[in-house]
Amino acid sequence: MKRFFQLFFICVVFFAATIEAQAQRITTASSTLNEDRTIQVLLPESYAANPNATYPVIYLLDGDYNFNAVSGMLDMLANKGELIPNVILVAIADKGTQSYRSYMTPSFNEQKTPDNATKFATYLAEEVKPYISKHYRTANNHILVGQSIGGLFVLNTLIEKHNSFNHYIAISPSVWVGDNAIVKKANDQLKQQIDTPISLHLALGDETRMGQYDFINYLDLNPSANLTWQFTHYPDENHNSVGLIALRNSLKTIFKGWHINERELATKAPQSIIEHYAALQDSWQLKQAMPNSVAQSLIRYHYRNQLVDKVPEFIASAINILPQSSQVLVAKQASYAGHFDSPKAALTILKESESQHGESINHLKAIAGVYEQLGDSKNAQQYYKKALSVAKNQNAQQWQLNILAAKIN
Repeated sequence: MKRFFQLFFICVVFFAATIEAQAQRITTASSTLNEDRTIQVLLPESYAANPNATYPVIYLLDGDYNFNAVSGMLDMLANKGELIPNVILVAIADKGTQSYRSYMTPSFNEQKTPDNATKFATYLAEEVKPYISKHYRTANNHILVGQSIGGLFVLNTLIEKHNSFNHYIAISPSVWVGDNAIVKKANDQLKQQIDTPISLHLALGDETRMGQYDFINYLDLNPSANLTWQFTHYPDENHNSVGLIALRNSLKTIFKGWHINERELATKAPQSIIEHYAALQDSWQLKQAMPNSVAQSLIRYHYRNQLVDKVPEFIASAINILPQSSQVLVAKQASYAGHFDSPKAALTILKESESQHGESINHLKAIAGVYEQLGDSKNAQQYYKKALSVAKNQNAQQWQLNILAAKIN
């Protein structure tokens, strides 16, 4: 048993180190704060393979402390689980506990000059966000996340600069600070008309003295047409453990509808599914491929209903509406053709779009696999090597490299 836990710990540390190695650590001079500031940027694993896709951005406070846990959760939730779209993670580093608390805590005074929390919100809105939008393919969909004193900062930013982000996630926010002064501030300032739709997601663990219910009571008594909010209590989680589960569930709520379970997929007509994802992407202002499970369901529908001859026409129409879904739809088409027709049919389909999807590890791997089925080891090796080279260039996760390296003689 002791040996098991030693190995488990090694695996967790290795996974965290791998994810952190994939992040870009960037330091810039902040004119707002008059000091150098650092952020970590983690791109989705498929970022390089989809050059026209755009991604929502999560801005994570206390970023160095939270980065490993959140990046691992997102890998499962978005990249592998596909329960939400892929996102860009921007972890905001602090400069030690004292500096972090100073920037996160509003002063709640009557002074006319901005306090540190207001300055830091300005730094995020006017420096970090524009930098990320300039250097990466971002969707116009931005999420601010903070916990504890960072959660208080999230609420303060919502009150002072509600147009800075589309979604605000405040986990166990320290509403108690200043004798619940954030509630009075909301009552004085948040009553102004919020002119764009935003959402607030509140969460609380087993804590009993955070003061959050006073803020909830304010929201309940002062509804706003453009502010939607939800509160979730996690009585079985403590102040430290509640963060990950609250963030995960909040993101699933924000991106509700992205995942459609298999039973529901089986009841829907293909065209309605395409329209569903087109509407979601328009609403969320992003461009991404539909989940793999959805693409598979669409092709399976045609095979089960003896509509195989309609597949090329359907895919062409779907790609016209959702161009980022080209690779995943073609891959599923080839998979079914290879199973029900022949590997040669699958190869033809994959090769016809190779020039378009030459930076997709999965597409190259699929071609290699078909050559392998056909007994053409020379071409299979060529494509496995090509896929491995692309994977290395894209800094793919180690499990991807392992699978490809194991295929090469």
